[in-house]
Amino acid sequence: MTSKAELETELKRLRARNAELESKTVQATETNAKKQDGSADDIHKLLAERGIDLSKVENVGEALVEEIGRLQKDYPITVILAAFALGYAVGRAQR
Repeated sequence: MTSKAELETELKRLRARNAELESKTVQATETNAKKQDGSADDIHKLLAERGIDLSKVENVGEALVEEIGRLQKDYPITVILAAFALGYAVGRAQR
């Protein structure tokens, strides 16, 4: 049977390991955030070099959402069938 002292020693060891893993996770998260910020800037620069305006892309996205909302109100069964078909196709493509 395990003694109390052995359990306390094991608990201290596990707590130290947990603290080490938490610090590694925080460092990795900070590193990834820095990489993502830089890559987003790089993407914006590349798009600007090629004459692509992101505000127009955002406007198209908003118009698409509005159009889908209108279709949902006017043709609810069609939207449900389209969503089912899209979900089925995506599900089959993942196999």
